[in-house]
Amino acid sequence: MNLPKLPLDRWVDKAVRWLQDHFAALFDWISSGIQPLVAFFQSLFTALPPVPTAVLIAALALLASRLSVSLFTLFGLLLIYNLGYWNEAAETISLVLTATTLSVVVGVPLGIVAAKSRRAQNLLTPILDFMQTMPAFVYLIPAVFFFALGAVPGVIASVIFAMPPTIRLTSLGIRQVSGDLIEAAEAFGSTPAQKLFKVQLPLAKSTIMAGINQTIMLSLSMVVIASMIGAGGLGTVVLQAITRLEVGKGFEGGLSIVIIAIILDRITQSLARDRKRTPVREKGKKGRWKAGLAILIVLTMVGAALAQHSVTNQQTVTLTYVNWESEVASTYVLKHVLEEEGFHVELKEVDAGPMFAAVASGDADGTTAAWLPVTHKDYMAEYKDRVVDLGPNLEGTRVGLVVPEYVEADSIEDLKSRAEEFDNRIIGIEAGAGVVQLAEKAIEDYGLDMELVTSSSAAMTASLEKAYRAKEPIVVTGWKPHWKFAKMKLKFLEDTKKTFGETENIHTLVRKGLKEDNPKAYRIMDRFRWTAQDMEEVMLMIQEGKTPEEAAAHWVENHPDKVKEWTK
Repeated sequence: MNLPKLPLDRWVDKAVRWLQDHFAALFDWISSGIQPLVAFFQSLFTALPPVPTAVLIAALALLASRLSVSLFTLFGLLLIYNLGYWNEAAETISLVLTATTLSVVVGVPLGIVAAKSRRAQNLLTPILDFMQTMPAFVYLIPAVFFFALGAVPGVIASVIFAMPPTIRLTSLGIRQVSGDLIEAAEAFGSTPAQKLFKVQLPLAKSTIMAGINQTIMLSLSMVVIASMIGAGGLGTVVLQAITRLEVGKGFEGGLSIVIIAIILDRITQSLARDRKRTPVREKGKKGRWKAGLAILIVLTMVGAALAQHSVTNQQTVTLTYVNWESEVASTYVLKHVLEEEGFHVELKEVDAGPMFAAVASGDADGTTAAWLPVTHKDYMAEYKDRVVDLGPNLEGTRVGLVVPEYVEADSIEDLKSRAEEFDNRIIGIEAGAGVVQLAEKAIEDYGLDMELVTSSSAAMTASLEKAYRAKEPIVVTGWKPHWKFAKMKLKFLEDTKKTFGETENIHTLVRKGLKEDNPKAYRIMDRFRWTAQDMEEVMLMIQEGKTPEEAAAHWVENHPDKVKEWTK
């Protein structure tokens, strides 16, 4: 018996749209509260130079824990600084602290309610089960729809994913307090508030802190995942390493995350531990000077952060892009030019769908990565009324299925009879990429018995290079300009059905209102034009080992006349 499928996906889509339409003001209010908190925490770690900041944090670790933890904190943070990831680490810690703060503010009261009321506990338990067992990646989808891109959706997703341990262990800790102690408190005439704050919460402190510790660890894991929606931090370093197959960089980013995780874990464990052996009088004296010193350190960092905000006067431009070699090249060149013109530029690396959504919502000022009229046709159809198309920044691109020249197949039609030669596989890139969607359509249009394997642009080129060296047949989703055409002899398979369309252009899109809000940046982005040869020059430098920043700076230095046309 074939039962019809429940249209659950459509119901969820409709619910999300309804919430967007009717609660937009609420989401804006939440964003306006979270964003300054993230910025404040981040400024605590970036206002002072990295070395003094590391020393101050190590001093706080010594006050909260023991000497070994303090030394590990100091040398761990100095290692992160030495590796060049201090700012990214500051972003990650700020996201974790914001998510943890919100989780504690909401989670501890809910845990108290669950401990006091069996009905509340029965209501919360299935909700917490759902929050903990739902795959973490799923939370990114509604977060993007409600809060666009950046730190705010990352924090929201982290709070949902990480808050359950705080609620559960707060409830458990309170319920485990001995009944005899509760009766004794009642016998001495304690009010419910006095029982809670002077008996139950102090005795449940270790259990509650264990829940907060788990919340911190889960927040840290989630903010790394949230880099996929532009949350930034060390997660972006790891994500870039994955998509570009940079093993060393990935290890450095992962090691930095491990260091932060150990520091936060050891400090919170120490705060949860009761030091019963210390005499009460000695504990009181030591506690007072430790608290005073801790307050002095925190006030120093806060004062520096506030001073930093008062002197920051650069106008910020936010660019979003897809992590394709071509778009990395154009985005970093434009970033370098804007920075030379006095702007502070922030980059948000995301997938194609969130990229368009960010510009449409105003969360990003623009992108140079819209492939039109075919590759990103569906995204453009959805967002065309909410973005401004400045026209092509590069003309004459092409997308399609690519094979090495030694392969006998010349058209997509030929793959029908030669699928087994390619192991019945087409190697694709990111699942949300327009070329992948077109490849799926090509499989259907041509009736190919082949599987489209989604990966990343770096994984695709690595697979292509490996097969090319071994002279093995392989077919990949490809586009031009790309450095692989300069390095290997490749060809596009003829597309007789025009599934991939004709030649394309890469367009610059900006948010509505940018021309009025930031006319100089708008003018530079509007004039940004270059050729496939220009782009491939930058791409090849990156492929040969230069960082995107170095390659962009080198290209700008070598092409002053072209840059002058953009900035005059």
